[in-house]
Amino acid sequence: RRRRTLGEVHVRGSTALAASKGVKKGPRWAPSGGGKNKLAEATEAALTAMDDGKTIELAGEGRVYRVIYDAGIGLRNRPSLEARYRTGVDLLKGEVFEVKKEVFQGGRRFLELVDGRGWAFDWTMVDDERVELVELAAQLYTVAFPSGCSGVGWASDTTLQFCKIKEFLSGADVAGLRACGLSEGDILVMIDDDPVVGMPFGQVLERIWATGGRQPGTGIYYKVTTEGPYGMGIRETPDMNGPRIGQDLIRGSIFEVDKVIETPGEPTFLRLADGRGWVFDMSPVDPSVPTVTRLDKLEPGATMTLWRGDAEELSQTLGIQLRSTTNSTEKVTISVLQEGMPLQRLSVPAGSNLRTSLVDNGFQLYQDVGRVFNCSAQQLCGTCVLSVVEGGENLTQRSVNEKRAMSENPDSYRLCCGIDVYGDVAVRLQPPNVKYGGGTS
Repeated sequence: RRRRTLGEVHVRGSTALAASKGVKKGPRWAPSGGGKNKLAEATEAALTAMDDGKTIELAGEGRVYRVIYDAGIGLRNRPSLEARYRTGVDLLKGEVFEVKKEVFQGGRRFLELVDGRGWAFDWTMVDDERVELVELAAQLYTVAFPSGCSGVGWASDTTLQFCKIKEFLSGADVAGLRACGLSEGDILVMIDDDPVVGMPFGQVLERIWATGGRQPGTGIYYKVTTEGPYGMGIRETPDMNGPRIGQDLIRGSIFEVDKVIETPGEPTFLRLADGRGWVFDMSPVDPSVPTVTRLDKLEPGATMTLWRGDAEELSQTLGIQLRSTTNSTEKVTISVLQEGMPLQRLSVPAGSNLRTSLVDNGFQLYQDVGRVFNCSAQQLCGTCVLSVVEGGENLTQRSVNEKRAMSENPDSYRLCCGIDVYGDVAVRLQPPNVKYGGGTS
């Protein structure tokens, strides 16, 4: 996705962020700084100019439209109604599309699709009556946080695939946050250039906190800052040529380190505190090649791209298939052990949330007062504890926050609200001697 800028604030790059160090700056609408009334004001100005016979162009800036005409819209290869310019591709009723540019001319609004398929238009005549073809469905918008994101309370949706704005926190500059476009219910799509849709909620929160230099715990934490989005492979040993374990830390990942090996003139090797293996810091060899940055040394600031609209249409606009909408026939088995009960097995679609699968099938996860007082999968209470007997490798990896919350329990104990199942697994409900450490958000 293209980079967006606002004054001296850039989506990525240390120059702009360094300029803001030590100076508390509020969030701003990016890239054009107009606030959420910008579109209405620009459209009104364009329509006025169009009445004077002028052709006016507006940048799309993340706007998404929905086709509402039963017969759909035949795309053109230029802003024109003439049939000879049809591309042969139609937009069907209900389809949503993001626009790169809008052109006002000849009494119409022509919409250039950001995916390059062609141009749509906003209305046509049917039986001598004007019929609207599209409506504004949603908007992808970007807000720059020069000093890091603060003042916003976040929550996961019921599918645990989207991180949404839940509320504005007490003491926050609510007027300022709203003025730059933020609103309750908007979905977080990207932090800087890194997508977070579909990422476990706890991992998204770690990335949000990192924008302001906040660590998820008291240990030593790093952030992957590679130029490429694929991050870096984890090694079995502290050796650049050592065997890989088959897992990567993608760009933006936050991880805890429990051992550091420094050798003059060579990469610094970092052992992951969760025991998975080693990664490396190339800065001692070549500071111009970024790999990781210690979290307490990271300059504050970030841009966040959010979506105001329906989650299903977000998945369509981004061209992704979310677990809640997949038609995959792949099934996995959850074997459930519970004291005093026979072994039971559930067959669920691969990628299903573990807690949801158990609760929907009538299993009681909670013990004592947790049966009444729990957060209903908002990752706040830390009481949905179970023990993974087999198949732990088929579950969502433990986040830094979950590791902290469960640090006084056996390694097999997991908080199941943030876990998705990708292979067969056996779990024991209501395990003994749980030491509750709070939620992961």
